[in-house]
This record gives sequence, structure tokens and C-alpha cells, in this order.
Amino acid sequence: MNAIPPRGLHPDEIRQALDHICARDLRAKGGDVWAYVYDSGLPEAEAVAEQALLRFQRLNGLDFTVFPSLLQLENDVVGMVAQLFHPGPETVGTFTSGGTESILLAVKAARDRFLVRHPNVLVPEIILPVTAHAAFHKAAHLLGLRPVVLPVNHETFAVPTQAVADAITDRTAMVAVSAVNYSHGVLDPVAEIASLTLERDVWLHVDACIGGFLLHYLERLGEPIPPFDFRLPGVSSLSVDLHKYAFAPKGASVLLYRDAELRRHQIFACTRWSGYPVLNTTLQSTKSGGPLAGAWAMLNAVGDEGYLGLARSILQSRRRLENTLPTIGDFRVLGQPLAGLLAFSSPTLNLFWLADAMRDRGWYVQVQPGRPEYGLDPSLHLTITPVSERRLDDFLKDLDDVARLARSVPAFAPLDALPAPQPGTRPTKEQADAILAQLGILEGGLPERMADVNALLRVLPPEWTEQMLIDLANRVFRWEGRG
Repeated sequence: MNAIPPRGLHPDEIRQALDHICARDLRAKGGDVWAYVYDSGLPEAEAVAEQALLRFQRLNGLDFTVFPSLLQLENDVVGMVAQLFHPGPETVGTFTSGGTESILLAVKAARDRFLVRHPNVLVPEIILPVTAHAAFHKAAHLLGLRPVVLPVNHETFAVPTQAVADAITDRTAMVAVSAVNYSHGVLDPVAEIASLTLERDVWLHVDACIGGFLLHYLERLGEPIPPFDFRLPGVSSLSVDLHKYAFAPKGASVLLYRDAELRRHQIFACTRWSGYPVLNTTLQSTKSGGPLAGAWAMLNAVGDEGYLGLARSILQSRRRLENTLPTIGDFRVLGQPLAGLLAFSSPTLNLFWLADAMRDRGWYVQVQPGRPEYGLDPSLHLTITPVSERRLDDFLKDLDDVARLARSVPAFAPLDALPAPQPGTRPTKEQADAILAQLGILEGGLPERMADVNALLRVLPPEWTEQMLIDLANRVFRWEGRG
């Protein structure tokens, strides 16, 4: 469908067209997909949240004087979430569209504050473990900071405090740590690093986007969760997503600051043009009130005791996976997962082939190609949700079957006639086209099998793979009939 139809379609026609478009998708509900989606298993609560989203989706959060209901909803949501992280009397926050926007805003605030205090530093730096989310690299790219990427311990997969101490200079605008990191579900040594950043007067951001909400409830269940929030005086800001383990509709995150003086560097205002005065607390100007209302409704529908029960289910599933994975497929759980994520590797099996084989059986497990330059091997990532508990028997049976088949599959190998890139170079168009053609995606289609793609991401340097991913996006996001 590449043109607006001459007449409006009947609702049944639209529904049938959407069903056809979704035919290749894996199910977003039910526990088949072990990444990207978060299923509470509470259909009534989710229905209430979706109704609230629809009720408020046409309201525009650009101007809170026109829709004061959105101001109240935001203050309510931020207040409910902040109480989980031991706020101080001056703690404030903002509702955003997701973890990436929360991180972008935190980095902007840290950069702007740093430049006020250090006007002679032309390129501020941000210190990141290699396990820090890609959103920090995106923020550095957009905001003109230089990332200083640190290796992590190969047993714990947490960044060593001494490595952070050695990396801090008079150009450091921010240090970022994870609670927990996405790739391995591991908590960085936040308390030790917070003491360090407090002593050196450096902004510390805790990325608790995927783990923080759940960690609060796991601690209440008796799990030994080290402190990572505003109990630590060195923590400047903390981000936590609600569309993850609070199970709100997509587009919901909260960014918290120790005080309003830090947050003021996030806010943008403009009265230099001929139109209305612009005041933006987030990156967006126009923004639907739907996700905010959906998050408010979900928090109230599930309630504190409800979230405690969901956390208990996730913990039981994670423990079972930790105990069972080492007994099949020569798998090894990496590090010490503390929230609802884990990663596992195998020294003998082709994990790239295995992930494709699991998809053939209706499961999505996420491949992490690893980074050889940091000593990180390939692994598979699992995001555990409350519905995982009811699917574990089937999942583990299929994983065991596929692992047995994988023993006869050779280790991954690079593509035929793969160029030998020089460090720091980028591929020419001819080189990129040749590789994309071997993968079967030169004409803009998506490959049925991802093993070769993941092998490529493993063996080529980031300068090449990033450029080729950009080229891929440029090819597939084109309407039918356009070259």
C-alpha cells in the first residue's frame, strides 16, 4: 500500500490488511520473545492501561497550561517512581518517551553543567563501561562528547572501580554505570564509583532503565541487592523505564535528578521566534499524553503488592534458568545476574546457528556477537518476564534439542572473500555492496537466517559494521517500487 486509497477503507479491510502485514511477526505476548517485550501476564491491568492510553492519546503534552491533567499525571507518576529509589527532599524528575530519551537528557544536563564550569574544554568526555547501553554513544555523538570506553572484568562483567578512577580527568563531564547492564544483567559497583565521583565532583548517572524498577522489589524479597540509588550521595541522576518491568505501554520512562539545580540544565526554552513561547522539559515538543496516562494507570492497576508478586515470579524463573542452563548445551551463565536478565555462552556451540534454529521453533533469543577487542565472546541474551514461568518447560526442552543438533554444526566462519579492513577505516560503497550481496540483502530484503549477519558483526571492526548497518537501514526503509 504505497498511496492513500481513493476511498476510505472499511474497518474490516483495514484489520485484514494489518493482519497480513503482521503475519511474519513473532507473538509479542505469551513468552515466546525473550527480548524487547515485557508481558506482565495481567490482561485486566494491561487493558486498563491501554484504555487510559487511548483516552489521553490526542492530548498534547507540549503545553501543560492547556492540559493541566498531564501535569498532574506526570507529577503523580514521577512521585510514585521516585519513592522506590530513596529520594532526598530535593529530588525531582521528568517523564520521557523511553530509556534513550532519558539518557540523552541526562547527558545533555551533565554536559551543559560541565561547560558552564569548564568553558575552556572544547570536547568534554563521558566515561562508559563497554557494557553501557548504546544510547550513551548516541548521546555523545549528538551532543559532541568523546566516549571513553572501559573494559569490564571477564568474570563479573562489571566495570572495575580503579579503571574508572584512572579514566577521570579534568575533561570528564559524566561517568555512567548500569543497574543492571542490558547485555548481562549485572550491577556495576555503583557504591564504590559514587564515592569516587563525589570526591572528584563528577556527575554520576545510574542507568537503571531496565533493572531499577525490579531491583527495588527483589531487595524487598530478601535478595542481596547492593545500593545503587540516591542513598549514595555521589549519584547525580538515575533513569528507569516503566514500559519494561513496570509493564506500562511502550513510550514510558522516568529520569530522576538529585535536585532541581541539576535538572535545570535539561530544560529548553525559546522566545526568539515569532510564535508562541516554547518550553520543553524533554527532547520532544509535541507529545501524546497517551503513554503517560497508560503508565499512571498501570502503576495504579498493579499496585505495590502486585509488583512484588511479579518480581517473585521473575526471580523463580531466573534461578531455574541459572541452575538448568549449565546442564544442557555446554552453556555458561555469564557473571552474577541480579534482575530479570541473563546471558549465557558456550565454548563449543555455534550460538549464531542455534539462535536461528530456536526461531524456527517459534522462539526469539537475542544474539550478542561480543567484542573481541574487549575480550567479550558471543552470547545469548534472555529477558525474563512473569509469563516466562509458564513457558520454561517448553523453552528448555527446545533449547536442549537444538543444542544437541548444534554439536554437529561447524563454528561460525566469515563470509567468502571478506576484505581485511585497516583499523579506523570505513568500507567503500563497493565493499559494502559486495558483503551485503553475499548476505542476500543488497536489494533491500531481510535475510531469513541471521547467523551470517551475526558472524559478520563479530569479525568486522565497528567502523565497518556501523557503516553497513546504516547502509542496510537506508535500503530497507524504502517504499515499494522505489530504488
